[in-house]
Amino acid sequence: MNAITVIEAGPSLTLPPDLACTDWLAIGADLMRKDRETKWQAADWYAYGRARAKTDTVFAEQMALALPDMLEDPRKLDAIARVAEVFPADERSLGLSFDHYAVLASLPHGEARKLLAKAAEKKTGAREIKYEAMHAQMSLAPRQPADEDSQCTSLIHLYNRMPRTVRVEFAQMVAEAEGEEIEP
Repeated sequence: MNAITVIEAGPSLTLPPDLACTDWLAIGADLMRKDRETKWQAADWYAYGRARAKTDTVFAEQMALALPDMLEDPRKLDAIARVAEVFPADERSLGLSFDHYAVLASLPHGEARKLLAKAAEKKTGAREIKYEAMHAQMSLAPRQPADEDSQCTSLIHLYNRMPRTVRVEFAQMVAEAEGEEIEP
């Protein structure tokens, strides 16, 4: 017996072959704006759900039952909700990506605001800001004696406070350095 498998196409954008560059650029700018807005909306949506679930047990139960069918990784939703909780709507700018805010959510608010202002002024990418955030976290970490064991312990504590995406990237950088110094 021969079976036919139909595979649905994923989301896509079909553009005409003769699209003017100015129109193409306008479409791209609109898509980038929508992408930024959608990330914040998803973060606010889940932050609302988390807050509501703390005071409404029926809501919490329904949420717990429904979310596994909606999500690939619930931890990702927890992480983006935290960004929305740390940076309320009146502190956000569409001039910076959601990712800018996400990499700074674990810093003290004043430090994060300084780096966000710097990123906006210098049009610094989220990746570069992530390195500055790591440096800020290290400078805010409690100082310990300079013996190798305590330095390793301090590095482990800092590593464990980083978002998972930063830990993965840091681990790759360490592996590629092969014991040499790491440059951001």
